Amino acid sequence: MVRRKKLLFWVTLGAVILIPAGLFLFLWVWWDRSFYPSKIANFNPEDFPAQANAPFFYSVGDELKHSNEIDPQAPTLLRGSIQNFLVSPDGKLIAVVSNGFLEVVGWGVPTIHQVVPVDSIYKDPKQIGRQFFRDDDFQWSRDSKQLYLIKDEYYQSKGSQLFSAKGELWRYTVDSGALDLVLKPFPAYNYFFGLESGVYFSVPTEEGDLQLKYFEGKRVSNISDPQARTIPVNALASGFSESPFFSFSIIDYSDKVLPSKGVRLDVDQQGGIEKLSIRGKTYLELTRGEGLKGSDYCGDPLRSVFLPGDRYLLFNLSYCGNYDGQILIDANTGEYKRLPKDSRVYLVFNTNNWPYYNINGGGITAGAP
Repeated sequence: MVRRKKLLFWVTLGAVILIPAGLFLFLWVWWDRSFYPSKIANFNPEDFPAQANAPFFYSVGDELKHSNEIDPQAPTLLRGSIQNFLVSPDGKLIAVVSNGFLEVVGWGVPTIHQVVPVDSIYKDPKQIGRQFFRDDDFQWSRDSKQLYLIKDEYYQSKGSQLFSAKGELWRYTVDSGALDLVLKPFPAYNYFFGLESGVYFSVPTEEGDLQLKYFEGKRVSNISDPQARTIPVNALASGFSESPFFSFSIIDYSDKVLPSKGVRLDVDQQGGIEKLSIRGKTYLELTRGEGLKGSDYCGDPLRSVFLPGDRYLLFNLSYCGNYDGQILIDANTGEYKRLPKDSRVYLVFNTNNWPYYNINGGGITAGAP
């Protein structure tokens, strides 16, 4: 009887151990055969010098730098992970969200202006009643002397309070460090500037449309019809010939600038290959991967940018089976090289150097040439 109990114990114990182990082995083999990463075909990076036509801001890891090449040994201007950024129109300053603050960093004589602590409108849970400056939606003035930002207050709202009833527009002057209220209330996030320092901004109407408004310093007026798909420049503020100014986002660069410079990612479905081409010439091929969400490729145009002069393209590769990070492609020779992990480039990108945009009730958006 005792021997039977011992035998039953060991059989039960073996089943408890072996069945899960067998199931784990089966799942592991099935996963390995069913899911696999996208890879860089014929991955053969080189090492070569790559100097741009002009200096630019960039970061390597959490170190912000400024040079005419991506040099990890260049002097560090600021340490901290950069969540959002905007380079000034003259290229001498960069506004960054880092270490919980909005900061303005210069490169000539390295300077750091800590503007204000910032927070997100997407915070959950909200600290109802607490005022804060947003960590996004800031804009440079045309002359690079002032930085506009939005002050807000957490309140019970449906969604993220993007069009905040508590919003206020403020202005930071770099030279003096002064922080001044411009307009209150300011229930907007998309806004741009006019030639004579006026501010255009978009707010929702009771009918659910978006109305473009204009603040000239003393009063607010409506511009055009809320349902207008396009508002021409000559239909903006009357009395003078208007010239809108706005700094675009890195998403706009990926969506509009890269295609205009001949950068394409095309998939050969039959061959299972995605090809990166620049001005009609193929520079990189990526094999198809399989994941839980289906087929994918590891090329990532977001934050992929040309260095000044458009010869060198920083291209993002996310979770490739044989490389994860950024490479720098020489469009003249076809060579490419590895970059230090988490290399990012920050460019001047606004209506001065990208004069293609559309204005409607929702504000201003980047257009294609």
